[in-house]
Amino acid sequence: YFAQLTNRHVETCFVGAEDRLFTPGWTQPDRFSVLFVGKLIPLQGVDVVLEAARLAPEITFRVVGSGQLDELLRRRPPNVEHVAWVEYEDLPAELRRAGCALGIFGASPKAARVIPNKAFQALACATPLVTADTPAARELLVDGESALLVPTGDPAALAAAVRRIAEDAKLAASLSRGGRSAYGLRASEAVLGPRWRAIIERLL
Repeated sequence: YFAQLTNRHVETCFVGAEDRLFTPGWTQPDRFSVLFVGKLIPLQGVDVVLEAARLAPEITFRVVGSGQLDELLRRRPPNVEHVAWVEYEDLPAELRRAGCALGIFGASPKAARVIPNKAFQALACATPLVTADTPAARELLVDGESALLVPTGDPAALAAAVRRIAEDAKLAASLSRGGRSAYGLRASEAVLGPRWRAIIERLL
């Protein structure tokens, strides 16, 4: 059925984040760490994240989540902290004290089509974001301005991107501002609310 629909029948709209909870507040941390939040499923590319951590042993990676790939975390390198769960209301604090946040890095077709909720949450908090360079990401983000985009499934590129942010405070601050600006202009509740209303009204 859906394959027969024309573009005239299809609308796209970003997911966004809860603006009451995910508010700007990121500042340069005294101790740089990389934050990964998400279910441990292939879409997320946690294997890529762990290999990047092995390539950057001087940087702390904090993984928050659990799932079918838990076994990978049991073999994690010593610079990776793992917390299986934090309360949803505590996620903004996690984002604001991280040096940067990670999106998704899986190589599946779905990974190329989506921007995960956690990416919007990071942008809303003004946390510098590193995520895979996909068609979906390019709909919102500009590499080097609002995020660092790296090739899908490339741990060396991810490690290099994380190091760039860790070693360049001006870049981190620029990504923070650029990411928050992209969110405010394209994915905030103030933008998405009227867009969703217009879409629904056209359908009624």
